[in-house]
Amino acid sequence: MGRDDEFNEPYLPARYRQKVLEKQRHRRVKKILTAAIIIAIIAVIICFLAGFLNTGPQEASLSHTVPAVTTIPPATVATPSPAGVTSTAQNTDTPPAPSGEYTIAAGVPATAIRGALSLDGAVAALRDYYPADDYSIKSVNYSAGPIRNLFGFTIRPVGGIARTPDSVVFIDAATGIPYATRQETVAVPMDKAKGIATGAFPDVRANNVKLWYFDSPDMGEVWMFILASGNMTLVTGSVDAASGELVAFTHTIPQSGRPSETVVLQEKAQSIAGHYISDKNGGTLPLNKTMGRYEIWGTPSVPAAGQYVFAWERQFLDYPVDTDGIVVAVDAVTGDVVGYNKQWTTSDFAFSQTIELAVAQREATFAVMQEAKKHYPDSVESIRIISAEMRWNNLHDPGTSQRPGSVPLEWKVVFDDAAIRADNSLSPGVGWVDIQSGTVTGMEYRH
Repeated sequence: MGRDDEFNEPYLPARYRQKVLEKQRHRRVKKILTAAIIIAIIAVIICFLAGFLNTGPQEASLSHTVPAVTTIPPATVATPSPAGVTSTAQNTDTPPAPSGEYTIAAGVPATAIRGALSLDGAVAALRDYYPADDYSIKSVNYSAGPIRNLFGFTIRPVGGIARTPDSVVFIDAATGIPYATRQETVAVPMDKAKGIATGAFPDVRANNVKLWYFDSPDMGEVWMFILASGNMTLVTGSVDAASGELVAFTHTIPQSGRPSETVVLQEKAQSIAGHYISDKNGGTLPLNKTMGRYEIWGTPSVPAAGQYVFAWERQFLDYPVDTDGIVVAVDAVTGDVVGYNKQWTTSDFAFSQTIELAVAQREATFAVMQEAKKHYPDSVESIRIISAEMRWNNLHDPGTSQRPGSVPLEWKVVFDDAAIRADNSLSPGVGWVDIQSGTVTGMEYRH
């Protein structure tokens, strides 16, 4: 009996048998592709050696000529291909290829050309501003222009929620510094933002200040900054490029020499965080505390006292605003505020005046399950509702102006299924339902 036949026994569920067979087919295809690539590489090497042995010295030197780099528009997200990487491909129709965990588009230079960065150099430059622990790379392309050449990286926050859109960051191929055309027209110029960032931390002795523009999917247009002493990062954060408000920062706290036990109690730390929010924002804000936890630092063998982290959700008309809120971190030894993040993207006038409920919770969850069935019919029996509550559905592009009354109050239904529960990399499904009509207005549900 063959390996495939053993899964045709009647006692195995059909869905399980189908998944196993699909995995077997996938492995066979992968082996075939791998063998083809190896054969192709061997053939190229043989051809290269044959050509090299049959050419004179002058012809051999021409083999080192740098090929012309074909460019593609920035921010183009390419489709992965099992083919080998061709970073200097001259054919724009050449399919992109995977490299590690991200996709390289055709035309991306693998080597440094005329003083410009290579792909590896551009990745290293990107990581100076967007560390691998915080951001993953999805794809990279390359664009050559009359003034500057740019590597375009599509990135996503590590552990970001399913609704968090991807961002595109351009790295100048000549300088290795992030660049965006809009940075030259924002209300708060770079020099002013630099003064705000350094002035906010007078006790931080920084001799190295990095500042760059970022169109954040969460906070809108901001100036990101790093205050450092040599190569040691002291503070990271962001300044709103429209208002000049310091909207986020994180102190780097050395762990060596710290006691293993906390000095400040959690209740005291929460009071410090609450007063900090009021002082910084000129009074009390409509917030509802949703989280308070202690995070230990150090290692199991050498523990160090860490920090308390508190989160508040923004409220409007006593309902939570889905993406707006404030997070504060307090040092558990000194009681100092060492982290702050404010996301406040929706103006009061943008919230809808329609808050009368016509659709009950059970009707909303049923509507979401019916919509989920269209995506993955075989998983509907394993769906589990995690939560269902009325919230302001305010997710939008921060670079766009919201119209009055355009942010609706809707049912937000969060759920998972067997596939999601079995894979920690998958985010729970999210469905939004109109409270008047019961229509599903949005669905994030992926395996």
